[in-house]
Amino acid sequence: MLRARRAGILLELLLSLALFVAGATAIVATVRGSTDGVQRAVARARAEDLACSRLIELDAGLVSRDELRGSAVSVLGTDLTVSIQIEPTATPELVRAVATVREAFDVDGRVIVERERLIRLRAEESN
Repeated sequence: MLRARRAGILLELLLSLALFVAGATAIVATVRGSTDGVQRAVARARAEDLACSRLIELDAGLVSRDELRGSAVSVLGTDLTVSIQIEPTATPELVRAVATVREAFDVDGRVIVERERLIRLRAEESN
């Protein structure tokens, strides 16, 4: 009788320990997934800001077309690289500028964001 009672208590203890470990594992996995999601959202927001900033610089005339031709620029030592392609449009004064932000770890890094904008280049830049 005493042995059966001890066996029952041991079984309850093992079952409660297994449920606690399973619950703790689920909570840790959820927290890890949430922090990864926040980091991805922050990286995407930085990439969006970077692409828009480069396009606005080009539109405002702060960066010339020749400076951007076929170049990829690593910004402030970060892990992002911005490249801008300029394509002609049907309207001679306007060009289509596409800013692509990639991870800077390798040449063919994963594209994080790609933004495009029609830009009116100044007369001395349109050559």
